[in-house]
Amino acid sequence: MTDSDEHAEILDQLPFFVAGLVDADDEARIARHMATCPDCAGELERWQLISAGLRQLPTPQPSSALFERTRAMVADRLAAKAEQRQNHIVLLLLVLFSWAVTLVTWPVFRFATDGLLSFFDIRFHQIWLVFAIFSAFTWLTGGSAALLLSLRRQDERRSAL
Repeated sequence: MTDSDEHAEILDQLPFFVAGLVDADDEARIARHMATCPDCAGELERWQLISAGLRQLPTPQPSSALFERTRAMVADRLAAKAEQRQNHIVLLLLVLFSWAVTLVTWPVFRFATDGLLSFFDIRFHQIWLVFAIFSAFTWLTGGSAALLLSLRRQDERRSAL
């Protein structure tokens, strides 16, 4: 690296040096260069004055309205995430309940219809169709209930705000 390349590189690193953002090796190299180069030493002084002036400026503070809007927006997002998590749990429980009802009612349904059909001596060869209709009705009822609960919860949340 030539002296002019090193000089240009050190000039580029001076703002980072003043801010304390260079590693120890670069800091020592810049300090050695400052001892031999009056131009870079003058540039360093200017950057130090700029840095000191910037530190004296007051830190801007957000207005109370902005702070309140931000707080309300964060609270809304947290509430929406909690509601979404709760909706997922309720939906999972409804699915598990529907499966349990479907699996448990099949033997009961089969026993009841076989016993009832044999009592009346009626031949019902498509019992699976009745059970499929029953299962579909159970699933539609559970889905409708979940949808209505979700809509009701959203309305309650909107009216609370």
